[in-house]
Amino acid sequence: MEKMVMMRSLYRSISRRSLGFTAAGAAVKHQDHHPRQFLGGGIRYFHHLTRSLPTSAKLAPPGICSPSATGVKTARSFSQDTSHLPAIKDAEIEYAFKDLMAASWDELPDAVIYDAKNALSKNTDDKAGQEALANVFRAAEAVEEFSAMLVSLRMAIDDSVGMSGENVKPLSDDFVNALRTAYQRYTAYLDAFGPDEEYLKKKVETELGTKMIHLKMRCSGLGSEWGK
Repeated sequence: MEKMVMMRSLYRSISRRSLGFTAAGAAVKHQDHHPRQFLGGGIRYFHHLTRSLPTSAKLAPPGICSPSATGVKTARSFSQDTSHLPAIKDAEIEYAFKDLMAASWDELPDAVIYDAKNALSKNTDDKAGQEALANVFRAAEAVEEFSAMLVSLRMAIDDSVGMSGENVKPLSDDFVNALRTAYQRYTAYLDAFGPDEEYLKKKVETELGTKMIHLKMRCSGLGSEWGK
């Protein structure tokens, strides 16, 4: 009974908090605002996604949970050889931008956060560069929070079936709903990126994709798109 309550609480948490999953392409509308406002404004929210997306959207009903090898690792790096990055003229902003893109978003390093906030709060003529950094920073914070949700969901599944699969069984409705909601939020977020935000979309896919694969490895019946 206690585990069921915890699972339902996790599902509600994913549903509620992922409504605030920000799209990195959200632009600050008023360029004359002080750069500090980049940290708090201009965020695009995904409201009522469960209503707008069909319940069968890209997610086959999960079947039997089973253990799998875990150990999928993703190399995180920031390629300098890309022509689609935003042009940043201010050296301090560019430094913070590149550090954010190179860092792991599982848990943002304090030093990276500190440098990003300093770069966003400074007086500079490079407003476009600050906006680009603000978009990446908001995306990083959103991914960090959502990553924790996905890890909690996987741990709840592990707790339900056992690390060695000794309690393999069909998924409960609460697990199914949580998995479906997580996947819908993930795909809706990726779809929100514009053509000029491909670099940021790929970063989000790198950070969250591995955790989505970990969930797929723990459950049979999930569609192949979970591994893309």
